[in-house]
Amino acid sequence: MKITDESHLDHGLTPAHVAWLLDTFGEREGFSLVTLDLPPELPDLPCGLYGPVMGDRPVENLDAAWAVRGSRKWPSRVVSAPMRPVRTVSVIAGPDDHGNACVLYTAFGGPTTPREPGDTSMNDEQVAESKAFWAQHALATG
Repeated sequence: MKITDESHLDHGLTPAHVAWLLDTFGEREGFSLVTLDLPPELPDLPCGLYGPVMGDRPVENLDAAWAVRGSRKWPSRVVSAPMRPVRTVSVIAGPDDHGNACVLYTAFGGPTTPREPGDTSMNDEQVAESKAFWAQHALATG
């Protein structure tokens, strides 16, 4: 696995986290979507996910809003809540358009989730799964 200029390392990862990921994934090729436990020597990572997969009650519509995050072209379901420390990291990696067999697309604290409902790259089944998941979950705004 390689780090490129297109790798998103903006989710609280320290250089030690990145070095551990590179060592863990080594010369892996192809697509990976995996959640790993952090080793004890690495610090916690922030996680902005709220809802049942985090052991919370479903995020009610009254408590949630929709807001465009970063450069996305669709709104995300968000909740006014703090980030929380977790001991897991989710990694999404795979080939890129420049011939690399495996680059780190992104890594973040917490579990993986379905893509958000506004993501137009999904098929009908994925959209249904996404809507069901995000009806109960939201991302922290701070």
